[in-house]
Amino acid sequence: MHAFDTSGSNLSRSLRRIARNFGQFWRRFSRNKLATASLAFVILVALVSVFADLFYNYDFVTANSLENAFLKPGESGVVYFQDRDVEHRFLLGSDNYGRDILGRIVHGARVSLIIGFVAVAFALSLGGTLGAMAGYKGGRMDTLIMRVTDILLSIPMIMLSIAIVAALGNSFFNLLLAISITLAPRYIRIVRASVITVKDQEFVEAARCLGASDLRIVFRHILINITAPIIVQSTLNVGTAILWTSFLSFLGLGIMPPKPEWGNMLAEAREFIQYAPHTLFAPGIAILLTVLAYNLMGDGLRDALDPKLKR
Repeated sequence: MHAFDTSGSNLSRSLRRIARNFGQFWRRFSRNKLATASLAFVILVALVSVFADLFYNYDFVTANSLENAFLKPGESGVVYFQDRDVEHRFLLGSDNYGRDILGRIVHGARVSLIIGFVAVAFALSLGGTLGAMAGYKGGRMDTLIMRVTDILLSIPMIMLSIAIVAALGNSFFNLLLAISITLAPRYIRIVRASVITVKDQEFVEAARCLGASDLRIVFRHILINITAPIIVQSTLNVGTAILWTSFLSFLGLGIMPPKPEWGNMLAEAREFIQYAPHTLFAPGIAILLTVLAYNLMGDGLRDALDPKLKR
């Protein structure tokens, strides 16, 4: 009973400490109104992408309805869908195939966020592991990893992505792989530098003296103390991955029509910029606002997680 009470007390103290730290973080973060508004926008986009099918049926936004082509925002049209005629109002207008632009933006958000989060998660796993190994072990391993990283960083990131997709072929998986590989060197450098600054601290030496394995020291004592720069970089990289996804799709190396994606929507609409500019502006503004929101949120996280940087 005594052991149970002790563990319960430790758990209670841990929860109070976590709540106190989160409260301090949120007070610092909420002072930045732009970052707070960006967080709200990011959450809104995430919810819209998760529940996209509740707003617009996927088959509806991919089916052609040429009689409704180039409808202006707010105009209505009759769409033949699921063996019946459906009257539908196109809130942001329709494209050259008569497809609802707002519906395609909603479903395109799902594609962009999936690629953004999965690519960043894969890049973090690969780059974080290699960076931790290089920073903690040093020696030849550090030299080898960092020289390869320098080679990759010497190539413009977007050019490296184009080369990978062009070499492997145009597919959803290859697009994910290309963006992940181009983002991984950033994590290698950040994690390596952070590990080098932490690995000689007293608490790491104490764990080493107590016989802790290198794996336990890295994951239990080092990585947990360098999460702030990793979180900030990951937030910024999600916006970068979304932008690169749209750019590659715009060039015809990413998601191909009729699947909705913001970049291929821009590619299809560029021919009609004078006749139907709304077909170009809507996905362009979606990309602009989403990438801007992630960057502003990343700046707010940086200031909140490490106030000394702001001072």
